[in-house]
Amino acid sequence: MVGVSDARAVEGDAVTPAAAGGPDASGAAEAAPGGREAPAAAVPTRAVPALSTATAVMLGALAVAFLAAASLAAGAVGLLALALLVAALTVVSRRLCRLAGATFAAAFLAAAATPATPAPLVGAAVLAVAAWDVADHGLGLAAHVGREAGTARNELVHAAASLAVGTAGGAVAYGVSLVADGGQPVSALVFLLFGGVVILAALRE
Repeated sequence: MVGVSDARAVEGDAVTPAAAGGPDASGAAEAAPGGREAPAAAVPTRAVPALSTATAVMLGALAVAFLAAASLAAGAVGLLALALLVAALTVVSRRLCRLAGATFAAAFLAAAATPATPAPLVGAAVLAVAAWDVADHGLGLAAHVGREAGTARNELVHAAASLAVGTAGGAVAYGVSLVADGGQPVSALVFLLFGGVVILAALRE
């Protein structure tokens, strides 16, 4: 005569761990055929996508070169900003990214204190803002989808949009300096460029 326990043993495949009171009901339900456990879902790597990292660093390096062409002091501060940007991308830190942006702003203020010409400052501003924006966007991707996700198109479109908006703002700033026939102070131009940064940040949101 088959007992209750034997009946359950015969029908064991029909008794789920949940019915038996087991704690791993969901894990057993995902077991692969043949009694082997299905592989666990891969956890996304919390790292900035390589394309965003390379683009941000390249744009930042170009910005430093333009700053150095305008003023050696500004170039030195810009180099520090670039180092902070690289660190932010490496350790995935938005706080360091914000600090890098503030340091780039300090580089422009350093340039404003010198008799720098507007043209290289405009180029540096466009590139620095784009570098910071691309880095910040990459940090957002790292937090939400990880490095393995296919985000190349999104990254390229975002970088192109940042450069387009920045170039438009830079063209306006440079146009103002030309209309002023060289009488426009560099400090005023710098503040105008900062206005472009604020507009870009608003458009990103």
